[in-house]
Amino acid sequence: MKKSLIAVAVAGMFAAPAAMAEVTISGAINLGIELVKSTGGSAGGSSLSRNQLNANYSNINISSTDDIGNGNKVVFNYQLVVDPSTFGNPVNRNSYLGIAGTWGAFKMGSNENVYERHMYQADPLDGAVGPGGNLMILGTPGAGVAFEVDQTAATPAAGQVGFYRRSSHTIWYESPNWNGFTFEVDYTLSAAKTVAGTDPKLISIGAKFAPEGGPFYVDVAYEKHDDMFGVNRIAGQTSGTGSTDDAMQIGGGFMLGDLGLHLRYERLSYEVDGVTLAGDATSVERDAMWFGVKYNLPSGYIGAELGIADEYDCEQVGGGCTAPDTGAKMFGIGYFHNLSKQSQLQFIYGRTDNDDNGTYTQAAAPLGGTPGSDHQVFHVGIKHTF
Repeated sequence: MKKSLIAVAVAGMFAAPAAMAEVTISGAINLGIELVKSTGGSAGGSSLSRNQLNANYSNINISSTDDIGNGNKVVFNYQLVVDPSTFGNPVNRNSYLGIAGTWGAFKMGSNENVYERHMYQADPLDGAVGPGGNLMILGTPGAGVAFEVDQTAATPAAGQVGFYRRSSHTIWYESPNWNGFTFEVDYTLSAAKTVAGTDPKLISIGAKFAPEGGPFYVDVAYEKHDDMFGVNRIAGQTSGTGSTDDAMQIGGGFMLGDLGLHLRYERLSYEVDGVTLAGDATSVERDAMWFGVKYNLPSGYIGAELGIADEYDCEQVGGGCTAPDTGAKMFGIGYFHNLSKQSQLQFIYGRTDNDDNGTYTQAAAPLGGTPGSDHQVFHVGIKHTF
């Protein structure tokens, strides 16, 4: 439910000659108690356990729409990430100003790109980055190194290894809905360029077919990062002049009465151009599969997920590149009990089991990113939407 704030009093104070636009405030606060544990990893070390609060995807949206005629509207949204569990100011997340009409919508701002959003419907545990969320497997090669390249002197600030990150300085187009078919194209401007000879940019493209009232959906998405050097850089590897990182996913789902089934495949590819030193990595690829199931109940629903990330395939100058035991498996299950139309109790368990060199993690795990560390999280919380 949305609550509207009409700035009548403010308009009167300043004797505005025209009526001010209606502003709406909406959002969700999702807060719970978590018990989290990480094992020591393949290199040894002690296990760590702790309890904490986790706000997951809590946010507040301030939005406004202005009808400019001929079926067109100026649209505005500013989203704030909020975290009641700790101190600190809210920060901007998905925010934009744009124009929308029967032809679609053009927007500009900071964007949660279409590649990431296609993952959400396949995640029945409410919050793709929360406990058991599929962004622990999809869109990332793990919290560690995909391949090693030291570009300290020529690394744009836009560098990122994941394909589930939002992008700044972004413009995008959203198509209208043609009998269930939609698509979107997102593109970043060159504001991240800091070094001559590099051209950091991101393009994210996605299409979806979901007939209204139909029992199924299918979607496909592709994202490309140029010169973002989406890897952890370490000393000892210094060749390489540019990078091209690609991600592709295809997925779908089907409803059988109260039972929903979801399946998704993804391939990530990382490449460095101009590599000349023997032993330096030139490329890495990683495949992953994702399975999700959701069963609706009169009181809410039950969800479960399984993610499987394969180990890396890699190449290096001179051959001989291997990346054994870099995969992982993740399992999650949850029960979501509706207290009302706006409030919900959540009980979620998530577990990530890494191979000896795998670095996939769980939400706020104490040793996230430690090779070979396994992680468990149990979350009991409340979600309130408004």
